[in-house]
Amino acid sequence: MKFSIKKLTLKVLLVFAIILLKACSKDSDAPNPFEITVTTSDFSKTMDENPSNGQLIGIVSGSTNEGSVTFSITEQNPAGAFSIDPASGELKVANATLFDFEINPIITGTVKVANGAVSKNALVMITLNDLVEENVFEGNINLKSQDEVNSFGANNYTRITGALFIGIGDGTGYSDIHDLTPLSTLESIDNNFLIGFNENLISTTGLENISHLGGDLNFLNNTSLTNIVGLNHITSINGTLSIYNNQSLVSLDGLNQLSSVNGYFQLHLNPLMSNIDWLENLVSVEQDFTISSCYSITNIDALSNLTTVGGGLTISSNTSLENLNGLQNLTATIPYLNISYNSSLPNLNGIQNIFPTRGVSIANNDLLQNLQGLEHITTVTEGIYIVRNNSLTDLQGLNNLGNCVDLVIQDNENLTSLNGLNNLSNVYLTLQVVHNLNLIDLCDLQNLVINGHIGSYSVYLNAYNPTKQDIIDGNCRL
Repeated sequence: MKFSIKKLTLKVLLVFAIILLKACSKDSDAPNPFEITVTTSDFSKTMDENPSNGQLIGIVSGSTNEGSVTFSITEQNPAGAFSIDPASGELKVANATLFDFEINPIITGTVKVANGAVSKNALVMITLNDLVEENVFEGNINLKSQDEVNSFGANNYTRITGALFIGIGDGTGYSDIHDLTPLSTLESIDNNFLIGFNENLISTTGLENISHLGGDLNFLNNTSLTNIVGLNHITSINGTLSIYNNQSLVSLDGLNQLSSVNGYFQLHLNPLMSNIDWLENLVSVEQDFTISSCYSITNIDALSNLTTVGGGLTISSNTSLENLNGLQNLTATIPYLNISYNSSLPNLNGIQNIFPTRGVSIANNDLLQNLQGLEHITTVTEGIYIVRNNSLTDLQGLNNLGNCVDLVIQDNENLTSLNGLNNLSNVYLTLQVVHNLNLIDLCDLQNLVINGHIGSYSVYLNAYNPTKQDIIDGNCRL
């Protein structure tokens, strides 16, 4: 009986051992709950070429279920292009010169993301955008022939750091330049730009991409130039604008976006230019403003947006000009005002908000009937010259003039009186009333002669020439 119990006990123990062995066998097949895992994903980025060294490209992702991961580059092409922060996974530009689309449009590599011996790889792909890059010519350049224009243009320069002169300006003659289209890639000229002495150049086609001028813009002595086109991207000129002696010039529509000139403004001797509509957006000129010897212009209405002139104002020798109404919105204190040789101009309406402080010249305007528009003038520190205005009969318009250094009234053949000078108090140097053949009434000088100051009194060759004493005595008219 004891034997059978022992035997039973051994059987039970054997069965228990078998069950335990099977259980252990099943446990060994299950995953270890403490096994370390690492996850990551491939990195791709599209960015502009020509970045800076140290510029952030992006972050390679990486994580682990225990502890932290480290990042390292195992390969890249081209070598040394980018770097990675071992702790954060930040990719940065290591060698900016390698980020050049023309050399390496795509930059690739492999980043190892690891936690100890456990790691995974992330593929890196950086695609570069091809940017339009400056092609710079350093210094000044003078193109004196069509061959030189063609040769220079073949380089596809986008910027000139100095000045550009197209033509011959040394007095030796005219160039054979007739085509500026080889310069079509040019976008910026850092200094002056002059087109001059080109007898075959008809149009400025080819300059359509220029948007920046750092200095003056001059068109000078281009005898066949009819159209200035293609400069519509220019809104401001940092220096002077001079359009001088272009005998065939008709259209300047290529400058119709111009709003400011920071130097002088000069239109001179362009006889076929019939309008200035291209100036409709002009707001300011910082120094002298001149329109002269443009014989076909009938009005200057396009200047209605001009509000600022920092220097003198000259409207001269425009023989077809009929009015000054376009200046009505110009309110400016200027050093001098010169309205002369405009043979079709009947009045000065339009300049009533202009205040000259140094000098005024109203001369050789054959149809000018009065001086209305000058009522705001009170003191001039230099001279006032009213000369050879053959339709002028009196000086109404100068009624508020009190002081000036010189006053010259000469050769106004239909002037009959000096009405308008009744408030004149001081002429510090010279009063000159000469050769006004129909002048018979000088009584408006009484206040000046009796109560004021005259440096020098010169009255002669008029229809009546009273002395100062005559005026004091009341003998001031015929």
